Amino acid sequence: MLLSKRARQLLRQLRSAADDQPEGERPAADAAGVPDTGLCPPEPSPVRRAVRSAVRRSARPAPPPPPGGPLEELVPGRAVAKAEGSYYHVEAPVTELMPEAGPVLRAMEEALRTPTGASQDAGLQSLRDTGLEQWALLDTETAGLSAAPIFLVGLTLWSSNRAEEGVVCQLMARDYAEEGPMLAEVARLLEGRRVLVTYNGRSFDLPLLKERTVYHRLKRLREPEWHLDLLPLVRRRFRGRWEDCRLQTLERELCGRQRLGDIDGAEIPRAYHDFVQSGDAGQMKLVIEHNRLDLLAMLEILVHLNAWNGLSQP
Repeated sequence: MLLSKRARQLLRQLRSAADDQPEGERPAADAAGVPDTGLCPPEPSPVRRAVRSAVRRSARPAPPPPPGGPLEELVPGRAVAKAEGSYYHVEAPVTELMPEAGPVLRAMEEALRTPTGASQDAGLQSLRDTGLEQWALLDTETAGLSAAPIFLVGLTLWSSNRAEEGVVCQLMARDYAEEGPMLAEVARLLEGRRVLVTYNGRSFDLPLLKERTVYHRLKRLREPEWHLDLLPLVRRRFRGRWEDCRLQTLERELCGRQRLGDIDGAEIPRAYHDFVQSGDAGQMKLVIEHNRLDLLAMLEILVHLNAWNGLSQP
């Protein structure tokens, strides 16, 4: 099996640390070359997770390159022109994108109707009292890490309180200049929404949205009244049970399915920069699908966890 340069470096660091221990105190190594102490830690260390991830990626056959072409041909949507400028808009009903959407959305609607017990906190009751037309699920894709441009914002929105009328809207900046107009429209779509649902959005998506809004000198982004970040809830319930709490892990372990042909998150910034330079949207089609799958996974996980009841748990 061939490992990447980064994986080999991590393995050397682990083996070097093990060599510093006296003979007889060194733990045995597992199949990935990671020392095994015989204990079950609450959660694998970052190094252990990185090595396991690198081993899996190295063992995975490289997928064939996606077919190329213009964005409009590969991802049907429409160019939108606003006062601030243009961006690209892709939209589809949740029921068309997700085969199991019917039962999931009906379970979501039922959870909203279920009365809250006296032991639940006031914030939970407020969420239940808010109609779906005031909800928004949000996920962003960026051209790098901190302070990098946001080029894709995915939203799941409702125009009524009927769960089955949910729509996935994706707004994309086709070049760096379109980020500002796209963010201005995102702010308009979030206006009046009282509940925001994200996955790690409290630490990443929302702060970056605010930062980029200020950068473009746009109207200040107003944060919805209630922000439900699913990641802390997932960590409280499943820390140590699985190797990590990534959305794809929850899809596999909690929802019982696995993504096929999904682009690696680390490759997304490069895919966007290449698209801006070449206009070939082959990789961008995968990025847009990745963002869409993240939104659908959040929706299903929200129902699986019965997150409303879990909010007040310690």
